[in-house]
Amino acid sequence: MLFLFPDAIRRAGRVMVDMSRFSISETRGGMAMARMNDKTTQPHGKVEEVGRTREIRPGTIVGDYVIEDLASSGGHGSVYRARHQAKGDRVAIKVMHPSLMALPRMAERFVREVEVILRLHHPNIVEVHELGTLPDGTPWYVMEYLEGTTLRNYLGARGRLAPDEALSILEPVCAALTAAHEDGIVHRDVKASNIMIHEGPPRVVKLLDFGIAKLLAPEPGRAGLTSIGQQLGTPSIMAPEQILCGPIDARTDIYALGALLHVLLTGRPPFESNAQGDLVEQHLAAPPPRPSLRAPVSPALDAIVLRCLEKKPDRRFESVGAFLDALREAVSAGRSEETPHHETELCAVGIHVDLRFPEGADETDETLVVALAQTLERAEDCMRSGGFLLVTVTSTQLLGVRLLSADPVHAKTERRSAVQFALTLHAALQQQDEGSAVHANVAIHVDAVNVRTGAELDIASGDLARTEAWAPQGNVDALVATSAAIEGLSGSAGGFFLEPGPSGTTLVRRAATRRSKPSLTMVSGQGRPGT
Repeated sequence: MLFLFPDAIRRAGRVMVDMSRFSISETRGGMAMARMNDKTTQPHGKVEEVGRTREIRPGTIVGDYVIEDLASSGGHGSVYRARHQAKGDRVAIKVMHPSLMALPRMAERFVREVEVILRLHHPNIVEVHELGTLPDGTPWYVMEYLEGTTLRNYLGARGRLAPDEALSILEPVCAALTAAHEDGIVHRDVKASNIMIHEGPPRVVKLLDFGIAKLLAPEPGRAGLTSIGQQLGTPSIMAPEQILCGPIDARTDIYALGALLHVLLTGRPPFESNAQGDLVEQHLAAPPPRPSLRAPVSPALDAIVLRCLEKKPDRRFESVGAFLDALREAVSAGRSEETPHHETELCAVGIHVDLRFPEGADETDETLVVALAQTLERAEDCMRSGGFLLVTVTSTQLLGVRLLSADPVHAKTERRSAVQFALTLHAALQQQDEGSAVHANVAIHVDAVNVRTGAELDIASGDLARTEAWAPQGNVDALVATSAAIEGLSGSAGGFFLEPGPSGTTLVRRAATRRSKPSLTMVSGQGRPGT
């Protein structure tokens, strides 16, 4: 006997979904259906309360699968790695947070996500295999296991991307969105954490999380996943019509694509604020910033991002295809305009800033993410004001580089100045936001860089850029300096003192504690790259 799903039973204002006896199949027309079976989640293993969620322990049987470990946890559910008991195939199982069962429509929306994905059948959209519930009625579904990382983590490790690579990632994302739009589905949450990358070869990019997708034309007699009057989405990428709870269409996803392209090209979202009200106001009224203000981006790419981020939908690209055509043309034009260059190895001082969440923090917490981004922005502005060229900028780290003089005497003076600058920067980052949960590691090192000259100075690579070889791995409460950075320097002459640090490094502290709070805007340095 076949049953159309999702079947939601509303009792006393609470959504109850009992799908433990159903598995997913399809009719010839592609409609997602549920077939009654005898599969139930076995109470093997233990389920432990953890805050507002419950952690399913390794060894627990869920349907035909054995839980291995927790892969990730977000705002709506947790994803576990698991294996099929008989076949041994690895899968991922997404389980809704049990606390959300008390919220109207959340369980229904969770189940509807499965239906949306089954409608699409696209190679760049994650595949779903099976749906069920835990003994307490909490829904879960089984999807393909994706080796790799989210685009958010990829950017965190790599920093901003070259236009060529940004295009290579957005092409499959656009293919997935085009398929969704052609089937009357708007994703509404196109962001880096909802995109998976498997390096391969070949590289595979997949779009995830259709949990708040909008069915533009729901079937007769059935409500859409969401309706006008509901504000759903991620505040940092929400289009004005989402914020105002108005009608949406494919151009809502194009707004998000513009915000995502800005992140790929600059390492930062177009709008940032620790206060959600300010963030909303920026999306509704503030002119979007040009990516070229933060990265070496062509005017053509600027124009694409700005058009995507138009406040009125009818001023954006009319389709994902039109956006992708314009992006391809801009990237191709940029290749033909590249200026010939050559590289020279020089000596430079580098300051590395590494911002970290507290242990156990929810890294998807929008408040924490915004606080970290604002701290990074202040550090970035400070580095530039001190004459440092930003070589690496990621969502949590940055590396600023300043070339040193070829004259040993002058270079020593420049190193002392850089250490003093780094001390002030470290103190300011530690004290700028009292009570902030963000920790800042600051380290300084001197090594070789490959300087590429052409239309403008550019640090191409070099040992100094390999920060994993000299920056601290754990949290440190003082400036960390390598022997190359402080060689021959007298702490007393420079107003600081030295003490042994981790892994052969040296901790640098001020000789006297300043009574006033350090200000990032007052930090200055001597000499700029190339001077």
